[in-house]
Amino acid sequence: MRPRLTERQNKALAFIRAHIRQHSRPPTLKEIGGALGIASTNGASKLVSVLEKKGFIEREANVARGISLIHDDEGDLAEAPLPLMVISRGDSRQPEQIRHRPAGYFSVDPYFLRGVEDEMECFIARVGDDGMSGDGLNKGDFVIVEGVPHEALRNGEMVAVLVGEEIRVRRYHFVNDRVHLLPAAPHYAEEVYAPDDPACFIAGRLIGLMRRLE
Repeated sequence: MRPRLTERQNKALAFIRAHIRQHSRPPTLKEIGGALGIASTNGASKLVSVLEKKGFIEREANVARGISLIHDDEGDLAEAPLPLMVISRGDSRQPEQIRHRPAGYFSVDPYFLRGVEDEMECFIARVGDDGMSGDGLNKGDFVIVEGVPHEALRNGEMVAVLVGEEIRVRRYHFVNDRVHLLPAAPHYAEEVYAPDDPACFIAGRLIGLMRRLE
């Protein structure tokens, strides 16, 4: 049985796994440091060295992308839990930025990703308001999102939307060349946007929900 990992070590390992899945190659120390907010490559190297000593990875000396995972008790990586990034608050005018500095990672069972077109486009977001409380979603819930363009959405689907700097969940309807975002709570109003309005970015459809019970 391998030693347990600290929270920081778990985040580093999850980032390495996610990077290999998405890019088919391991990350560099600089990329690991950037994802975890570590300023120096020396700091990232020390963290990776701990993962190596604890038996989770192997490293090839003097190779920039010389990290490889050890799967001795996880079976085939394709069937192992998939680390999904938890996106940070962003700006609807620069939606690509939300993936650059993830707030963390959750390992998700492949069951939740059945039927998605590209699991690498999936991520986790935290609901920013209570606009869908009538449908059982509350502020602070974590939702699993399949990133797809709005053209691929069907009317009535729940979507994650970046409005300004807040992630909201709403029912999507596209009518008369306008995006209609319908809440499920009576004290929230319907919002209407043009598809190219920078004030609203549709991040994708909801495919799962995670919540901590009090």
